[in-house]
Amino acid sequence: MIPMVDIFRWCFVVAMALCFTGACSPPDPLAPVANIGDETIAVGELQATFLAEMAGYPQEIQKNSNTRKRLLRRTLDEMIDRRLLLQAALQAGTGVEDSELNAEVRKYKSQYTEWNFQKALQESGITPEAWLQRKKENLLIKKYLDHLSSTAQPVTADGVKTYYETHPTEFVRQESVRVRQIVTDTKEKAESILRRLRNGENFAKLARDLSLSPDRKQGGDLGFIGKGSFPREFEVCFQMNPGEISPIIPSSYGFHLFKVLEKNSEAPMPLKEVEGRIALKLRQEAREAQREALLKQLKIDHPVQIQEEVLVRIK
Repeated sequence: MIPMVDIFRWCFVVAMALCFTGACSPPDPLAPVANIGDETIAVGELQATFLAEMAGYPQEIQKNSNTRKRLLRRTLDEMIDRRLLLQAALQAGTGVEDSELNAEVRKYKSQYTEWNFQKALQESGITPEAWLQRKKENLLIKKYLDHLSSTAQPVTADGVKTYYETHPTEFVRQESVRVRQIVTDTKEKAESILRRLRNGENFAKLARDLSLSPDRKQGGDLGFIGKGSFPREFEVCFQMNPGEISPIIPSSYGFHLFKVLEKNSEAPMPLKEVEGRIALKLRQEAREAQREALLKQLKIDHPVQIQEEVLVRIK
């Protein structure tokens, strides 16, 4: 039997040998990390895309080496899928007019000031030209997939009804209560208000006059609150009847008084109320299934080969 110390020594020697022969060194940025039919994705291209995406992640994720490795592989998989879809779109003759691209750019940039937009580009390491080209390619892929979706079998009323009947737990209206609240910063103030309420003063008026919460403008009306969406200490409202006023309830926000206005029991939602949501879900599922089937076929037509030994060396 080989002593354990000798096994460790042998492993160390092999690891050092691999490093000296280049197996541990970063790969050439121009080296292919994936082949897609006759095309390739270079190491540098993957690194640039990965760094741009990582810029949007929190620091704790960026610093975790295992998470970075998983995200690097996911980035490569997404780049492969995108390249295949772009090839298919171009082969199908899909085009993008300048007016379409300009409209898409205006829509995106409307979410930012010009300064913030340029700052985001700089942080991601993408040039304006590369960003614009990527926008154009994204629009090409979207138009191509939209066209395919338009040829798919449409969602029918029968299909919506069948989904509704076979997924009853998805369409249950949760128990809810409509409440008003008054919030104070001390227990003494809450006690004084509670005495006035018990003497018959109007809850909404006292909320407008004395509450510290922004909803005081609506007389403390919070609208309907679903069970489970309240902080735990406020769940007492679900044990109260309409018209009842709660005891003083402390929280990290202050001292609360609640008045229950209405209650709704848990109940099935009618089909008419949810048919639009179901139809949208079915269309999205059909589109995703169609996309996955297309990618599966494209990978048969254009075999994908990932250079695993190169991928593991990317820093």
